[in-house]
Amino acid sequence: MTIRRRRSVLVLFLGFVMVSLAACGEESTDDACIQGPLFASARSRAERAIVELDRTTTIELEEAVLGITDQVSVLREVSPRSLRDPLGVVLAAYGQLVVALDSVGWDPGVASSDPRVATARSAFAEESVSRALTNVEDFLTERCNQVRGEVDANFALTGTSLPLPEISEEPSTDALEDDSLSASEWEALGFAVAETYGIAVTKDEAPCIARRLGSAFASGSDADFDDVRYFELIVSAFDVCGVATTPTTEAPSAPTTNPGN
Repeated sequence: MTIRRRRSVLVLFLGFVMVSLAACGEESTDDACIQGPLFASARSRAERAIVELDRTTTIELEEAVLGITDQVSVLREVSPRSLRDPLGVVLAAYGQLVVALDSVGWDPGVASSDPRVATARSAFAEESVSRALTNVEDFLTERCNQVRGEVDANFALTGTSLPLPEISEEPSTDALEDDSLSASEWEALGFAVAETYGIAVTKDEAPCIARRLGSAFASGSDADFDDVRYFELIVSAFDVCGVATTPTTEAPSAPTTNPGN
């Protein structure tokens, strides 16, 4: 178990689940508009780091991708409810990219030819993700008068990606329902966690794992979980959810394909 891998999973939960389980607070259009330029800048930096892997350093790659993941989390926390579903889809996509890059130690050279990284990048070409990003951009353009940023077409590669949550047709009007993750979001998180250990899980096992870990992480932070405690929670979640393969501390040698595709 490495600190990097622990960090990659905690990014998914502390940046995604914690925002969703907490009350939305004083969400407003003004707050979202304040975060808009920061989101655009972080996105541009991450895309540039990924597209220019041959000229990107390990430090820049990690800081850029974790930076956009954190920024999407912040934007989702303060945005009106109509943006929460699209931003959840975007956050799940970036979370999978974090997991894939973490699996190669954020090494740009290895990442450039790694199939798991290519798979994570390809998710951004999927309709659900591209539509979610368009919804966010439309909001920032129309409601915040923010200039629409240019998107690098080379950021997304072709391939097969992990399941990602679909955007709801209608935004939820129930405050309690809005503050929790959708079933597809729990499922996407569970698949992402399993992917960090190279373990294939089913569509039923994935959300079970995510919910178990989400409950465990709900009152903690990265500093609260040392390697031993963290791995105990991971193994327990897989055991309780009936996953046949138990995670180990060894990094997987090759990516696996989950049965949920």
